[in-house]
Amino acid sequence: MNFTHRAQNAQSPSQIKKSVVCLFTSRTIVALIGQDAYRYDVFVKYRFLLRPSWVLLHVTVVAAIILMFNLGLWQFDRYHERIDFNQLVSVRINAQPENLNNLLGELSDDKVNASDLEWLNVSVTGRYLDEQTLLAVNRSQEGVSGVDPLTPLLIDDKSGNQVILVNRGFISQKTQTPNAPAGTVEIIARVRLSEARRFGELSDPATGNLDEIINIDLPRLSAQIENLNTQIYLEMLDSQPKDSSVIARIADPVLSTGSHLSYTAQWFIFSVFVAAGWVVVVRRKLKSG
Repeated sequence: MNFTHRAQNAQSPSQIKKSVVCLFTSRTIVALIGQDAYRYDVFVKYRFLLRPSWVLLHVTVVAAIILMFNLGLWQFDRYHERIDFNQLVSVRINAQPENLNNLLGELSDDKVNASDLEWLNVSVTGRYLDEQTLLAVNRSQEGVSGVDPLTPLLIDDKSGNQVILVNRGFISQKTQTPNAPAGTVEIIARVRLSEARRFGELSDPATGNLDEIINIDLPRLSAQIENLNTQIYLEMLDSQPKDSSVIARIADPVLSTGSHLSYTAQWFIFSVFVAAGWVVVVRRKLKSG
């Protein structure tokens, strides 16, 4: 083929450009049509998820996951609160006793709150008002049911009329309540806060003089015990002279973290199970058509 014939068969640059544009345009249209078709198939395949019953399921699943996740976070916070509480109590119950009169002065001057004093070891001198002894019932210790004898103590101080309630210990249900030591006593005790009725528990009568109580409710007892401190009471640890040998010392608090950490893991696992269950239900629906 000579040079002239090859030149006649050759395409011009404009013809080559038109061919390329036409080819590119055709492939693009095919590709776009294919993508739209795929999207449409996906929509048809999953459109059942938009039905009202399925939307309700989605909302329920999301709400359950959020609830369980937040419950897990709450239990995790409780776990750390318990750790902080244990550390605080451990320090206070192992500290040297402080003079109760000084702490009561700070309490009356609003320099400290009653909660700042709980679990502290204190020393105090005074005289028991044994005729006003009453019993805290429904108590248990080391698997034994019993009562706690509560006796007001008239404190030796400048005012001469400050009274604080002393939980002298624990005795079994069948043991007769012994009399408190007579005369001046020096005691080492632990500060506790006034108790309140818990949800579902029985309550004490609102009026009248009580010989037995369920809760050591100091404001309630102040109606029958004159000059009683209504913010704190004491759990006796030691006494001079000694109290009756039938009275057992109140057990130290159990400083454990409880089950909060395991509950945290359980709530998180439950939320994962709910999400996984939703996936399983959707996949089964897809397979069934």
